[in-house]
Amino acid sequence: MVFSNSKEVKKLRRALMIIAACCFLIMAVLGFLALFTLLVIFGTLFIMAVMQIALLNFQYVKISVEKNRLIVRYYSIFSFERSFQTFDFPVMQLRQVAVNKYFLGLKWDIRFTIKVQKGLADYPPISLSALPVSKRARLVETLKTLIPKNQGWNKMIPPNN
Repeated sequence: MVFSNSKEVKKLRRALMIIAACCFLIMAVLGFLALFTLLVIFGTLFIMAVMQIALLNFQYVKISVEKNRLIVRYYSIFSFERSFQTFDFPVMQLRQVAVNKYFLGLKWDIRFTIKVQKGLADYPPISLSALPVSKRARLVETLKTLIPKNQGWNKMIPPNN
């Protein structure tokens, strides 16, 4: 299994860059025409849109299963330092795939829980906001099928969203 949202990320980056360029052009025209009230209103709306994008934390995500290991690579697509974060573990250690939804379901964070020697451990959440909702749900369901069955400690974990 290999999952990557690179196509969606490319489309999203392109669309947001074109929209940002148009907004800057409109603000320059408003400034040139001395329509400062409209410039302030438009600038405020632009800053609010940028803050919304920062809160959604769009991320590139690649999840693959190779040689019975789940490998997850991700990075934030609108950050200054674009360094990949990676973690991997044996699929047999996977105990839970939890999804937390924020901002009226616009932001989905997925969290992996694995079995380690001293108990259960959580990996940091990964944002699935750059994916369409149908692909998010399909990915989560596919990942949940990887959880080993007939494990006694699976019953101790409360069900997720």
